[in-house]
Amino acid sequence: EDSFVRAPWAGRPMLWHIYQQEDDAHLPKLDAFLTLYLAGLSPAVAQALNQFWQRWNVGGDLGECWAALAEHWPQIERHAEHWCQQQAAQTDLATALVQFYVSSL
Repeated sequence: EDSFVRAPWAGRPMLWHIYQQEDDAHLPKLDAFLTLYLAGLSPAVAQALNQFWQRWNVGGDLGECWAALAEHWPQIERHAEHWCQQQAAQTDLATALVQFYVSSL
């Protein structure tokens, strides 16, 4: 899932086609990510993105989903840029581990 890790760094709207697993084990992972990614969006924009990602990964007609995305595209673009900035502002894992180690001494 290397591309999934890199995609948000572009600061552009993205779509994750999650690797399918037996017994639909991938769907809770998709739902967990969407819970984080959609937080803070208006209900209409969050619903449009969620519906599109779900249908893309599960199957179904995307016609209505495309229309909803187009309607909210400016907000989706701003959100993608904001998400990228939020991720960049976090402490990297190596630094966080060192800080944790030092604080536990």
